[in-house]
Parts: sequence; C-alpha cells; structure tokens
Amino acid sequence: MFTKVSSSFENAVWFKCIYFILVLLSFNSLCALRSGLSYASYAVALLGGLVVLFRLIHFKKYISARGVVWLVLFCASYLLSAFLTRQYGLLENFQALIWMVIQFFVVYTYDNSAPIEQDKNEIKFFGLLFLGYTFVMAVAAIVMLITDYNDYRPVGETAVITGFLWNRLWGLYTDPNYGAVFSIVSMTLSVAFYKASKKLIRVFLIVNMVLQILYITFSDSRTALVALMVTVFAAAFLLCLRAKKLENKKAAVQVVISIALATVLALGSAAMIQGAQKAGNTLKVMQYEYNTKHHGDTDAEVPEILIGRTDSDINNDVSNRRFAIWQSGLELFKTSPITGITFRNYVPYAQKNLPETYIVNNDQGLFPSMHNSFVDILVSQGILGIALILCFIASVLILFFRYFFKASKAEYCYNTFLLLIFLPILVSMMFYSETFYMNTGGAFLFWSFLGYLMHSLNKSAEGNGRKISHA
Repeated sequence: MFTKVSSSFENAVWFKCIYFILVLLSFNSLCALRSGLSYASYAVALLGGLVVLFRLIHFKKYISARGVVWLVLFCASYLLSAFLTRQYGLLENFQALIWMVIQFFVVYTYDNSAPIEQDKNEIKFFGLLFLGYTFVMAVAAIVMLITDYNDYRPVGETAVITGFLWNRLWGLYTDPNYGAVFSIVSMTLSVAFYKASKKLIRVFLIVNMVLQILYITFSDSRTALVALMVTVFAAAFLLCLRAKKLENKKAAVQVVISIALATVLALGSAAMIQGAQKAGNTLKVMQYEYNTKHHGDTDAEVPEILIGRTDSDINNDVSNRRFAIWQSGLELFKTSPITGITFRNYVPYAQKNLPETYIVNNDQGLFPSMHNSFVDILVSQGILGIALILCFIASVLILFFRYFFKASKAEYCYNTFLLLIFLPILVSMMFYSETFYMNTGGAFLFWSFLGYLMHSLNKSAEGNGRKISHA
C-alpha cells in the first residue's frame, strides 16, 4: 500500500494536472482574485509540499536531472534574501518560494531512468487539456469582440478586465499578453498533433489555429508578435536544417538557406497579423457604423482606430513604461547588490529606501514587478541569484548544443517540438514577469517542457555512452 502511494506521489501526474488547472484559472477573469481560488491554492500548495517530500525521500532518482543542484542553490539564495529583508514582509516571499519549489522540483525535475514514453503520454494529456482550454477561451473572446462586451471589476488597488476594452481584446484572460502567448503555444500544439489525428480532430485543430490567430490579432500584444516571429523563425530554421533536399549540401549552405527561409516566414507571420488587424479594424468600423445608424445616434463620430493602441495610449514610449521600470530596478539593485531585496518586497522596500524611484513614484500607480524576469532575479536575489541562474542556463545550453543536433530524425523532430512549446514563454520573459516567483500557466509550460527536453537529451547522451553530470 505504501509503495503505491509513494509511487503516486513521486510521479505526480495527478498533482501536475491539478496544479496546471489552478494556474490557468488564476489568470482567468472569471476566477482571478477571488477568495475561493485563494483557498484552493493553499490546498494545492500543501499537496505540492507532500510531493516534494516524497521526492526528497527518493532524491537519488532525481538528482541527475539537468541543473537541479543549481536550482536548489537558487532557492536557498532566495530564502537568504527573504530573511535579510524580513522587516518588509516575509509571508508572501515564503509563498513565492513554495511556488518555485513546486515548479523546479515537481514540474521540471525528472527521473532520468523513466522511459521517454512516459513523458510523451504526459505531453499528450496536458497538450489536449491546454488545447481544449485555449479553444474555449478563444471562442469566448471572439464572441465578446463581436458583441463589444466588456467588464471592469475593481479588486483592491488593481482590477480584473474582461472582453474588448481600450482597443484591445482581453477576452477571459486577465492580461491580453498572457492570452496571446498562450495562443502561440496552442497553435504549435495544433500543428504537432495534426498528423497523428483523425479527420474530425484535424478540423478542430484547424479551427483552433484560426481562432488563436484572431486572438493574437485583436489582443494587440506586441510581446506575442515578437514571440510569434521568434517561434516561426526557430521552427523554420530547425526543420529546414534536417530537410531531405538539403541533406547533400554543405553545412554552410544548409545554414544560409535555413536562415533565409526562416527570416521570410518570420516576417510573413508578422505581416499576416498586421494585415488581419487592419481587416478586423475595417470590420469593426463597419459594425460601429451599422449600430449607430440602426440603434444609436446617427450623428455619432466613428473612431478612426478601434483595434490597437496609438502612441498616445502608451505615452509615446515604445517600451510602454518598461525602460523606466527597468531603470528603477537597477536603482533598487544598487541598494542591495549581493543578495537583493526579494520579489514580493519591491514596493515596501522602495517606498522606504527609494521613495523617488519610478515603480512607486509615477502617474499610474505602484509596479510590483519589473516586467522582465531577468531584471526580477537581479533585483530580487542580486548578483548571487543571477550567478546561480546563469550556471543553470549554462548547464542546460551545454547539454543542448552537445546532443540536440546529433539526434536521429525522429528524436530531432520531437526535441524541436518541445523547444517550440516553451520558446514563446522564454521570449515573453523579456517583457513581463514570468517563470520565476509566480504560479502562472506560462511558468508551468516553460518548466515542464524544458524538463521533457532535458530528459530526452539526457537519454540521447546515454545512448552515446556518456555519463551525464547533474550540473
């Protein structure tokens, strides 16, 4: 009996499913910032702690996961930073640490002795779950766009927005940037599942891709536009490298042709989104004219732009305040450069020590994050935290470049698919806080699929007769 329970807690697919649903609902406007979801998060955190405990008992199975030691030290560094800044708040930092521990040591960490087929079964399960969720979210968003539905629900010092508001499609996502990046992942999954699916499922996948493109278009997310271009470029480049027609050509020629094709497709994807936005804007103007003629004031002026932000909307700042926020982050970093001030203490720390810095002294409100995951680490954990996460990144990249391009064609396609799932999340980390310190759907996708990729590359290394270091 104990063996069965222990095995269930070690593998923890059931827990990952519960956790995935929780983080998806946390950024759903119907559930976000409601007390019921908060209570559910406490229960999930407790279950996650039990899973981590069981994995600690069998730590030898997981110690070989790539870079896991660096992640342990990274968590220890955050605990040190939280202790040193405890006067500004300790409980919320402890909560952030719990979510990181779950993401690092349950979602990412893997048993290297487990078969790859186990990962593929998990991917199919989570992939279908995510496809179903994003499909429903896209349908709801398009309906809200057509009906001009919107809702603004104040919650404390923030608000939960739903529908089509301020020339952007939010839908049921609390942030259109998150939703649009999810759309990219959903499209990638649709393409990956298409070949092995039956006809009816293929129709669903095609419809889903169209809906996700529409959501990206009307969300006016520049983050998603950059992420889409990078993802399309990476997909075209990596798949072109192993194309049959280029097999007999020199390596340099393969690379040049792959880069050229990838660049054209990446620019084409951006042009497609911008063209769809212009077409959508025309349709919205026509809808507005019809509504005012038949249901409203016939003398009402039709706005020139209904979809997309103007320069005045972002204060003539191409970064939309990010440069100022990052500058503020550097100012905070200088006050505690070695250990940082922790992620959850930005505002109280800044109010006491740097009251003139931008994140607490501006015309919009308080900024509790740096809108860049790496600036977040620098400010939260200082040089120590950055050094540890750079060691983790170096460890991952070494394994990647050693074995990614040497894999058989089937393994190469599988590994490319894994990379393309978390790549949009990686790009989004440059423009908003994601992956670290937060329990988000993007963080789940990033750490789970990075873990699947590292597990696959570990297996490739073992197939080549090499012993892989856990670092």
